[in-house]
Amino acid sequence: MKIHYSTKKLEKVLTSMQQIKKHYGKDFVKITNRLSELRAADNLKQIPEIPPPRRHKLFGNYAGCWGINFSKNDRIIIQPTGDYDINDLSTITEVIIVTLEDYH
Repeated sequence: MKIHYSTKKLEKVLTSMQQIKKHYGKDFVKITNRLSELRAADNLKQIPEIPPPRRHKLFGNYAGCWGINFSKNDRIIIQPTGDYDINDLSTITEVIIVTLEDYH
């Protein structure tokens, strides 16, 4: 899957193992695993709905986005971009990583 980032700072952090470790410390391994899964997937449907990644559709402030778990409460928030059918996840081949946060 093609991955874009919402900000240059987020791109700088998430494309460097050293920066991920510096900013996210204890979650370093989990975040790098989730990012690897996103890069390896051809489309969003290939990211499982069951844990550990547990892809799930979001509502409220993040309507139109999906969350992917990387810890008990923290999520990678992604938003589809490009041409896609919202009802067919196999058509979502490009995403923007919006943020990593605990939105609960």
